[in-house]
Formats: sequence, structure tokens, C-alpha cells
Amino acid sequence: MGIQDKVRSIILSRTTHKDNRKIGIEEECILHTIDNKRLPVNRGNSFSAIDLLNIMNDKKGVNGEYSLEPGGQLEWSSPPYKDLNKLDFSMREHHRLLDGIALENELKIIDYALEPIYTPEEVELIDQKKYHLMDESMAVNGKMGKWMMRNTASIQVNLDTIDDKDMEEMVFIADCVHPVAAYLFANCPYKERKKTGMQNIRHLIWENTDSIRCRNLFDHGIFDSERLIDRYIEYVMNVPNIFQIDRDGKIVHSKKNIKDQLRMLERSENLVDQDIYVALHQIFTNVRLKNLVEVRGSDRTPRGFEMAPVAFWTGILTDKKTRDQLLNIFNNWSKKDRVIFNNSALKLNCEQQGPDNRSYGDWISIIGDLALEGLKNRNLKEEGLFLNFFNLVMDSGPFSLQRQVNAPTYSS
Repeated sequence: MGIQDKVRSIILSRTTHKDNRKIGIEEECILHTIDNKRLPVNRGNSFSAIDLLNIMNDKKGVNGEYSLEPGGQLEWSSPPYKDLNKLDFSMREHHRLLDGIALENELKIIDYALEPIYTPEEVELIDQKKYHLMDESMAVNGKMGKWMMRNTASIQVNLDTIDDKDMEEMVFIADCVHPVAAYLFANCPYKERKKTGMQNIRHLIWENTDSIRCRNLFDHGIFDSERLIDRYIEYVMNVPNIFQIDRDGKIVHSKKNIKDQLRMLERSENLVDQDIYVALHQIFTNVRLKNLVEVRGSDRTPRGFEMAPVAFWTGILTDKKTRDQLLNIFNNWSKKDRVIFNNSALKLNCEQQGPDNRSYGDWISIIGDLALEGLKNRNLKEEGLFLNFFNLVMDSGPFSLQRQVNAPTYSS
């Protein structure tokens, strides 16, 4: 079995029956101290994000896992569920735990997707080799890597797949739909205490983080669902490694591209599955493949709406009828249409021109309605997890804009 076949085998290693498909969430949040200082990530003379992480993991029980992002953002990874209502209950349990521990330690949970006060230079990086190597690499391949690593927070959705065709259709649709999610879930009203205006700022940061590893799959030559897994692997193989795991399990620097690194390990009979997982985790496109589909493009939402992106993507991607409608739409779009649509996501202006003589806002409405239809077709009474949020955004614009008017806490 060749390297690409081994990677493909890993990607498809946990496919499941359609009735057993599970969905999980990864929710990130930025934390401040009671006096509006950024919670330090590394241990020192005061309470740190590492201290918080240890408490959360000690008290979580079986309700998921906690970890830290490079700037000390706390990430909760949920258990996966077939029913989003059960996932919502799990989310509420996580919030109850976090709220109590934050209160005990005089912390503020910032429910924006962008640090509202501090620049990256004012935020320390977690003292781990992996993140120092990422920091150095992203400084070469983009302008905003420091902002992404230290100052952003997202909601990521993980979805099981049934087979290769199912995975390819889901990934292609998620890549096409990203500009809609980028608008709906935009939640970055402030940057360095100043209002962000009409900029879709977290999306802009990711667009300029790493030209090799980020952005849409469309930007890396993957234009449709045909042979998408194979083409994704071909793309990954030519990406330079940021780091590798040595045989003692330590993170070390690597100068090779991913293909050459894996081939070298294979020739020396040292290649293990972990090496492939490490490689796949060094890709940060808006949708990526691991041994499931991970959709990464949503800002972390205001508190109480964290399930809205999960419900949106679930309705879009898991209902076959809804997915077929979207495939019919996107398969008829030209590459020029995709470029126009992707560029629309840079600004929170729904009047921009989109494909098929419809506006950006028209497509946001159409695809949001299809998400609701997909949720209804699942027949699990999950649509309320998206409906209220969707109505608020369609009535008053994304929360990035709403909160510049209604929450002037960080205005200069």
C-alpha cells in the first residue's frame, strides 16, 4: 500500500452507518481577568489558563475534553451525539461548569470571536514547541498568523461520514457554503477597542494567516466533489511540514514536505498512524478531513447561541434531500461564480452581487432556509437550535454589526 492509500485509509477509518452518524462541537472562548486583563496562558505569579485547564479537566467527568489554544483560549471538545438536543444538553453542562469556575476565580468569559482589546504582541504564546514552530512558520506564509493563534475563537463542527461519496459531497458543499456561514456567524465587533465596521474580521484574519494551509479548498484547486478525497490528499502531500513527532513522541522541527517526510518514515519502516494524523492536523482550511469532516469556518457565537452553527451545518450536510438540492446548485456554478461568492465573505454587506443574478443576501437566505428544511427532515425537533438565531441575523444583521450598536463596552 502506497503513502496516499495509507492516508486515504486513515481518512475513511471511522465511516459509519447513516443511522449512527454522530456530530460533535469544539467551542473556544477567550478569557479575561476581572480587571479586563487577558488571562495569562503560562503559569506564573497569578492564576493562568493552564491552571484553569487543569481544574476543568479534573471536574468535567465524562462530558468531553478541555484543551488550550495557543493564546490561552479554552477549548471544549464535546462528546459526539446523533441527536443535537443531546449535544445541546452536553453544552449546557459544560457552561454550568465553566461559569462556576470562572466565578470562583474572578474571570470573565469573552463571547466574541476576536480579542476586543489586546494586540497579539500583548498576548503571550503557550510555551509548547508545536506552537512556537507554528508561530514561526505562519510569519513566513501570511500576515495575520499571530492574530489567528493568539486572538481568535471559533466554533468547529465534526461530522461522521458514511462512505467516500458521502464524505466528498459533504466537504464540497461545506466549501461552497463557507461564505454564508462566514456572514451568519460573524461575531467580531471590536479589534483593539475599536469597532470593526463592515469588515468580516475573523474571516479576513484566516484568509491572511497561511496561504499554503488555510482558506477554501477551492483556493487549492479542488473545484468539485469528483475524486475529492484523492485530490485533497494530493494537496496535503505537497504542503511543507511545520513539525513532526520523533520516535520518542517529542515535537521536532521538519524541513521536508509532508509527502517526503512520510515516505522517509515508510522506507525506514517507522511510519505509524500517528504520523499521518499529525500531517492532517497541519492543514487549516475552512473544511478539512481527518477521520471525519471538520467544518472550521464559524466564529464563536454570542453566549447561548453556540449550537446555531452546529445545527446549520447539520441541516446542510446530513440530510440527503437538502444536500442534493445544494449539489444541483453548486455543480452549475462556474469558477467565476465561486470566486465572486467567496469574495463576498470579506464584508458584512448582503447587497453584494452573487452568482445567478442573486445578491449575497439572497443566497444567505436561501441556504439558511435549506438548513432549516434539512433539520426538519431529520425529524428530531432540532430546528429551534438554529431558527431563533437565523431570524435575529436576518432581521438585524450579524452579531458583529448588532453588538457594535448594542454593546459599546470596548469602544475607544
